[in-house]
Amino acid sequence: MKPLLGFVSVFLLGLVSGVSFSHLLQRGPKSTLPGLQFLAVQQVLLRNYGRLIGGLEIAALFSTLAMSIVTSGKPVVPLLAILASGCVLFMVIIWAAWINPINRTVNSWTPESLPSNWAEFRDQWHFLHTIRLVLSAVAFSAAIGGLLA
Repeated sequence: MKPLLGFVSVFLLGLVSGVSFSHLLQRGPKSTLPGLQFLAVQQVLLRNYGRLIGGLEIAALFSTLAMSIVTSGKPVVPLLAILASGCVLFMVIIWAAWINPINRTVNSWTPESLPSNWAEFRDQWHFLHTIRLVLSAVAFSAAIGGLLA
């Protein structure tokens, strides 16, 4: 059970980290897009990311929490699992408190209603996703460390 749970945690965190990294890769190209093209691209991407990635993050949170419980006999592994869980929890909080409201705002825009400060929303969205990438990398590394400990 423990090895399977460790594998599942690392697998889920790998997927989550990959998605976070994809946001970093999008940052440069999106920064060159004019407003209307940015709006079209962002609205298409947001349509598919939210529910699926949210589900992966919640699953990663629960699997790392479970790892912290079932590995309580080892001194380092539960701490690494708690670190991973904490990072994922902060990722979810950042999404819920700041990114999701930005997503909702951007999704409410039409080409005719694109505000003059649309780039501020884009830049804030990418900044927050960069923070999430750091958190996901720490969580992923902690989970891998737990497997190797």
